[in-house]
Order: sequence, then structure tokens, then C-alpha cells
Amino acid sequence: MKKIILTLLCVGVLVSFAIAAQKNATSERQLTEKIGVGFNPSVQLHLPVLSARYWLTDLAGIEGFLGFRIDDDHVNKNRYMVGGKFLYVIKSYKKLNIFSNVSLALYRGERTFGIIVGGFGVEWFVLDEVSLSTEAGLSFSMGSGGTNSIGTNVENIPKISIKYYL
Repeated sequence: MKKIILTLLCVGVLVSFAIAAQKNATSERQLTEKIGVGFNPSVQLHLPVLSARYWLTDLAGIEGFLGFRIDDDHVNKNRYMVGGKFLYVIKSYKKLNIFSNVSLALYRGERTFGIIVGGFGVEWFVLDEVSLSTEAGLSFSMGSGGTNSIGTNVENIPKISIKYYL
């Protein structure tokens, strides 16, 4: 019981600091030359990735990502994914950006293939420094051995990416 009360007290203090920082922050968010680092779940490949997003302007940004899983057993092969993404903000609100994106990725696991994804996404700024986002669109995969596929891509729905802006 003491641990629960202490945990709730600590969470309450952290939330109050976050709310106070939010109230003192400027109302207009400037993204130019901001770097956001975070975590993206990858539903399609079941491989979580680390990512870094850099905004060239308030409307255009680039993102690089890297994911890997190293297994000792022979059933699950080691898996790697590396790629990049270009983002363009279509509509910007005070705490929400609606953007289009194009990403290229190389995946290597049981088989090797390249992925091209184009689509739309939403990034919601919970705090000035913290955002949650999700994306959807179309994907095209070109695999080794002549295996190609095209289809819809719902990269993070219902899972959410999180970024912390430095």
C-alpha cells in the first residue's frame, strides 16, 4: 500500500511540473531546426524502431529510423530495418499537424526486401516537447526472389509513435 501511495505521489509531482511548464511555454510552436527522438512501433514487420526527426522548416522535415532484433535461437533469425522518411505538413493547428509522408526502408530478416510507403499522418503535441503520432497510406514491397507486393499500410494504428523534441 505504501508503494502505491508513493508511486501516485511521484506521478502527481511529475504531472504538476509538466503542466506548469506547459502553462509557461509560448503558445506558438516553432519546429524549425528542432530534433525529435523517439520510438515507433512497426505493426507490419513486428519490429520496433528508434527514430530521429529533424524539421528543416515548420512545414518540411526528415526522419531516419533503425530497428533490430538479435536472437540466439535458430527459429527466429536476426532482423534489421533501416530507413528514412520525408514529411510535409499539409495543415497545422495549435497542437496538431496533419502531414503527408514518403518513406523508404530496407528490411533484412528471413528474407530481404525494400519498402516504399506513401501516406498521411497526424502528430499531436501533448506538451510543447512531447508528441504522439500515427500514420496510414499505401506500401510497395520489393523482395528477394522476385516477391513483390502492394497494399495498404497502417503503420502505427492503433499503436502510437512518441517523440521528445530537444
